[in-house]
Amino acid sequence: MPAVDERQLREDYATLEAAKAQLEGLAKQQQLIQLAVEEHVRARETIKQMVAKQPGEEMLVPIGADSYIHATISQDRDAVVGVGSGVSIKRTAKDAEDILDSKIDELSRAFKSITERAAQTEAAVQELTEKVQAQIEMLQSGGGSEQP
Repeated sequence: MPAVDERQLREDYATLEAAKAQLEGLAKQQQLIQLAVEEHVRARETIKQMVAKQPGEEMLVPIGADSYIHATISQDRDAVVGVGSGVSIKRTAKDAEDILDSKIDELSRAFKSITERAAQTEAAVQELTEKVQAQIEMLQSGGGSEQP
């Protein structure tokens, strides 16, 4: 292995820290996407439960934060569903389910993509960690060149 200088070690260490920060950011994105998938699945399941009930029957409707309210099913089986950018539209229950299914698929693809990027970044972090450790050992053993 060629001589290691402290400048190269600092550069490699900075690259390692940046890769670790990127990996942490990807993990946070994964968590957010997973939460969004769970929210969309809950909404889809609530619509399915509503359709299965008869007008006048009661059901528990999730309102978020693991909280529910009692609601009486009306004749109107339409749902108001978000379509993005803060816009919600009234659709039949079937159309609302389709919209939610589409969003779940889209979120799942994004999750998979981020998971692949995280795996690549994790491999780079491992490689950089080994490189930096080897450089430190070489400098400590006197195998490096001195910087003025």
